Amino acid sequence: MDHDPVLRSLAADLEQDDPSLAAFLSTGAVARRHHRAAWVTAGLLPLFALAVTLPITVAIGVLAMLLVIASPLAVCWLCSVADDPPRPENG
Repeated sequence: MDHDPVLRSLAADLEQDDPSLAAFLSTGAVARRHHRAAWVTAGLLPLFALAVTLPITVAIGVLAMLLVIASPLAVCWLCSVADDPPRPENG
């Protein structure tokens, strides 16, 4: 950490102007924003449109195929967003 007064004043100004950017620059971690409701709505709208426009047997078949295809992708996604293991601190 630098003890330069100019850098300290710039850091203080940055904390006042943009606290999230200051936190990111000091820690390197950024909070993720999850818009779960938007993704659920975006995923259900096409399924609802298919269910309304297609015969029920075709709609159930398409839904079953989508679930079979999506399950491995969901597992891969869950594995990729798992929390990182704790890192040892350098010091």
